[in-house]
Amino acid sequence: MATKLVNKGNGIYEVTASINGKVWADAKDKALKRLASNVQIKGFRKGQAPLDLAKEKINPQDLGNEQINVVIPKLFDDSCKENKLRPFVAPEVKVTKFSDTELEVVFTITVYPEVKLGQYKDIHLAQEVPSVTNAEVDEAIAKLLEDNSELVLKEGAAEKGDTVVFDFKGYIDGKEFDGGSSDNYSLVLGSNTFVPGFEDQLIGVTSETKKDVEVTFPDQYIKDLAGKKAKFACMIHEIKTKQSPKLEDEFVAGLKITDVNTVKALKEYEEKQILGKKAKDSKNKYMQDLIDQICKNSEVVIADAVIENEAKSLKENMIQQISQNGLTFEQYKEITGMDDAKLEVEFKGQAKNKLVATVVVDKIAQVEGLIVSQKELDEFYENSAKMYNMKVEELKKMYASQQQQLVSNLLNRKILNFLEANNAPLGEKAVAEEKPAKEVKAKKTAAKKEAK
Repeated sequence: MATKLVNKGNGIYEVTASINGKVWADAKDKALKRLASNVQIKGFRKGQAPLDLAKEKINPQDLGNEQINVVIPKLFDDSCKENKLRPFVAPEVKVTKFSDTELEVVFTITVYPEVKLGQYKDIHLAQEVPSVTNAEVDEAIAKLLEDNSELVLKEGAAEKGDTVVFDFKGYIDGKEFDGGSSDNYSLVLGSNTFVPGFEDQLIGVTSETKKDVEVTFPDQYIKDLAGKKAKFACMIHEIKTKQSPKLEDEFVAGLKITDVNTVKALKEYEEKQILGKKAKDSKNKYMQDLIDQICKNSEVVIADAVIENEAKSLKENMIQQISQNGLTFEQYKEITGMDDAKLEVEFKGQAKNKLVATVVVDKIAQVEGLIVSQKELDEFYENSAKMYNMKVEELKKMYASQQQQLVSNLLNRKILNFLEANNAPLGEKAVAEEKPAKEVKAKKTAAKKEAK
C-alpha cells in the first residue's frame, strides 16, 4: 500500500491510497466468494455451485463494487495509522482508479479537533438536594391505586375522568373528512386527547344516545384542518368509570413488593422510590451542568461541515420519531409553528454543543490516561453474566459485533466517575476538606496516648 497526504486545513486531510498486485487480486477472490454464497443455480443448493459457474451469474459491476468493499475498511485504517491521523467522523471516499491490477482511493478525513482544556477539576456548582413531601407520597399511592383500578359500566351521566365508548364521524361544511371517523373509540374525558372543547361537550352524555359536538381546529394544526369549524356526529355506546381498590394492608400485600405488606410500609417504600429518582435526576443534571461549564472553560474549533453533518443526523432522527407518532415532518412544522430556518438554527446549536462535549470529554480522558483495561472488560462480562444468569462466553458472543461501542460506553462511565470524584457540588466541598483534617487530628491524638 502507498499513500500520499495533503493537508486541506481546518483539520481536514486528503489521503490518496493505492493497492495492487496480490492484495488486490485476493480481494477479488474474496468478493467473488461472498457474492457466490447467494447465487442459486439449478442442480445445486444455494451458494454451493462451483465458483466458475457462479461467476457467470454475477454482474461484473456488482463484483467490482464488492471487491472495493472488501478492501476499503483496512485501507482506511492503514492510511490513518501510516499518516498518524485520528478520524473524528466517517470519511468521504472517492475511487479515482479501478482496474484488474490496481485500486486508488482518496479519503477526505476530518481529524479530532484541537482542544485547549480549561479548568476541569475543583469546579463546585450548586446541586439540588432532593426531598420528598407527604403530598408527593400520597400522589404516588393514588396513582398506584388508579393503575390497579378496574373499568366498570356506569349508569347515568358521564363525568370528567370517565371513559366514553362511542362512534363518531367528522364533517366540515357538511362533508365527511379523512381521518375524522372511528368506531368503538374509548376516550377518557379530561385526557385532552382530542381537539380542545371536544371532551367537555361529552360531559353529561348517557349510554345509547346521540350527541353532536362542534369544535374549531386550532390555527397551529394540520394545514388542511387548521382554523376550520367541524361537527362530529357521535353515537354513545357505553360509559365506564374507574373503580379503585381500597388502600388497606390486604391490597398492599397483593402488590407483592418485597418486604412491603402494610400501608405504612408502602408509604415508606414510595418515599424511598421518589427520593431515589430525585437523587438520580439531581445527579444527572449536576453532571450535565458540570460538563457544560468545562466546555465553556475550554477552547474548541469544529469545522462547519462537521457541525452541518451532525445537524443533518439529528434532523433525520427527529423525522423518524415524528413518523413513528403518525405525523409527517411538514405536519409537525405546521403544528409547532416552526419553519426550516428556525429548525436549522436549533439543530446546528444542538449539534455543536454535542460535538464540543464529545471532544472535550475525550481530551480529559487522554490527559488523565483514562482507558478501559482488559481486566475491567473481563469484570464487566463476569458481572453481567451473573446478572443475566448466562455463561461468560455466551455474553461475549452477543457483544462480539458491538465490542467497540461497549468499550466506548465503559470509558464514558469511567470519565464521568472521574469528573464526579474531582468536582464535588457546593455544600460537599467543606465535608470533603474536613474529613482528612479529622483523620489527621485523630491520628495525632492516638499517637499522644500511645506515647504516654
